[in-house]
Amino acid sequence: MKIQPAVRTETARIAMGTACLSLVMLLVFALLGRLDVTVVLGTLWGAGAAILNFFLMALSVQRAAESMNGVTLPPEPLDENGDPDPDAPPQPPAPEVQRAKHRMQLSYTGRMLLLVGVAIVALTAPCFHPVAAALALLFPRLVIFLRGFVKPKNKEA
Repeated sequence: MKIQPAVRTETARIAMGTACLSLVMLLVFALLGRLDVTVVLGTLWGAGAAILNFFLMALSVQRAAESMNGVTLPPEPLDENGDPDPDAPPQPPAPEVQRAKHRMQLSYTGRMLLLVGVAIVALTAPCFHPVAAALALLFPRLVIFLRGFVKPKNKEA
């Protein structure tokens, strides 16, 4: 499977944002007089796991989208006015849709187990500062949130 350019681009953006936030966090630890090697290692551990988690999520979305390529969904039932009928029984999803959804659910479960393992190691290994690692795990989510404010709006959409 070839990694799509969008996956590479978005992963690079998340990595850059996570790196910037990690540097800010290290600066705060330094200003508080708490910066030591465990903070740096905890930051690297958490940030690395967070970026890997995002990359694996993007790959699973890519795989699901590729498996749906060419699949046509059944038309929505319409009422007498030609509007979608809310009273119509739900249409069963196509087998390809069910498989893609199942793959996404498995990917989510696997990635969450990975993050739990990373958190357990960060909490138990004395070489990692647990707060630094935990905060770094949240940085991709913060980057995505902040990009919503900074990203220019597409007026043609």
